Parts: sequence; structure tokens; C-alpha cells
Amino acid sequence: MPEEFDFSELRKYLQGQMDMGEEDLLLDEPWTLTRKKPAVPAGTPRPANPMPQMQRPANPAPFPQHSAPAQPAPSPRPAPAPKLDAGLTIAPRAVKKTTAAYELADSIGAFYDALKTDALYARAANVVRYEGPEHPRLLILLAAPKPGEAGSNFFQSPTGEMLVRLFGSLGYAPETLGVTYFYKDAPRALSPILLASLRRMLTKELSFIAPEIMITFSEPLFYDVFSKGKNFNDLAGTALDFNGTKTVSLVDAYTMTTDKQLKWLTWKVHIPRSGLFTAAK
Repeated sequence: MPEEFDFSELRKYLQGQMDMGEEDLLLDEPWTLTRKKPAVPAGTPRPANPMPQMQRPANPAPFPQHSAPAQPAPSPRPAPAPKLDAGLTIAPRAVKKTTAAYELADSIGAFYDALKTDALYARAANVVRYEGPEHPRLLILLAAPKPGEAGSNFFQSPTGEMLVRLFGSLGYAPETLGVTYFYKDAPRALSPILLASLRRMLTKELSFIAPEIMITFSEPLFYDVFSKGKNFNDLAGTALDFNGTKTVSLVDAYTMTTDKQLKWLTWKVHIPRSGLFTAAK
């Protein structure tokens, strides 16, 4: 069959391409050589959504050269406290303390007048005053006046006469004795706050009376004066100190008046124990 087309030029071109080898093969033509794809058997289903390729991270971490245990992350440091400017100072908190009128008294008369204006004695019918010499050798301190009793007539009462004889036996003349009261009105219940005020009042009163020795009578009065920090049974008759005043605590004087055992305990045990009296027996 005679050839209808002249392929001589095409043969020359193809022969020239083959002589150039694969390295110099021109691939700019539509018939560029490509590898054939493997044939897929008929009827094999294709996946609808092929698995996407894994993306590499933008900044991949370097591969460690040597394996080592992971170190714990350091705990965050607390934020530093704000610093005050050098010119700033914190002013101390002012504590307001009021001074009672009786604390400003300059005489014993002014002291008792001031007590009448104090809230502690606002409802008191009378404020019983000290009775005795200017500076007594012995000051008898009682809890509160009994009905009808006052400092001016105490030593004429049975209890007062009994104490005059007792201390007279120790060498103290009646005119060297004085008497006052811790609470200077009819007896009443006293709260710890009121007791603290009465102790301050007694301290101020003693600054004017200035006795050589103060003697308290009864266990309840002992605790009112010295608070609960001391034991009466252990300290009865011993030498004590109340804000600079030598003090001795004895049993209740009113009960002692008719109780011979308490008189014996006072005379034989408590009074000699103190060592403060000049003629103790």
C-alpha cells in the first residue's frame, strides 16, 4: 500500500531526539514522555475522600541529640510587694484615753468630790469617806459599808472595837488606825470593768492617805483587790504589795467578831506569817 503521507521529516526529528539521549531530551512538546500509570482493575471502588497529607508544623522542634528526663517547669515567682516611697511614713494609730476627774484631784477632799461625779457612783446616795489620821500606821480596808455604818462610827461598832483590841495587842494605838471602803456605798454586784475602776480609785486614794500598812478583810475582797491571779488560802497573812503599798489580807472581820476559831487563826497563823507587825505573837 503506497504511503499517503510523507513521514520522512518526522522520522528525522524523532531520530535526532533519540540520538540526544534522555538527559538532552526536549520536553517542551505535547508528546513529552511520561511513565504509564498502573492499570486499576475494573470494578475496584475508589475512596470518596482520600486521607489528607499530614502538615508539618511551621516551626518544628529540633530533634534531641540525647534523651534526658524532662525537667519540671520552674514555679512562677510571686510578684514583688509594692514599695512605699521613701518620703511616706505610716502614722501610728492614735488611742484615745480619757482621764477621769478623780485622777486629776490634788487633795483627798477634791478626790471624794470628784467621785460623786463619776458614773460608778452616779446613783449612790452617799460616798463614804476615809476616817482616821493623816498618815495612819494601819489602814483597815473593808468591802463596803454595812447599813447604818460609816467611817466616822465604824470603830464604835462591835467589829471596830474588836479590831482596836486586836491591833492594840500588837502595839498600835487606836489613834494610829484608819478605815476606808473599797466600794464606798451600799454593797452591790460589781462587774470586772467596775472592779478595774475601783482599783484605780483605791490607788489614787492611797496616794493621799499614805498608810504604813493596808489590811484587807475577807476572801471576796482579796480577789476584788488583787484579781483572780492569786490564791487567798496560800497568801492570807503574807506580806503583799498593792501598787506600792504594803498589804496584808486577813479573814472577814465581821465573821471574826463572833467566831473564836477565826480569831485564833488570825492571831496564831496569819498575823505572824506576814512579819510586818511590830509585836506579833
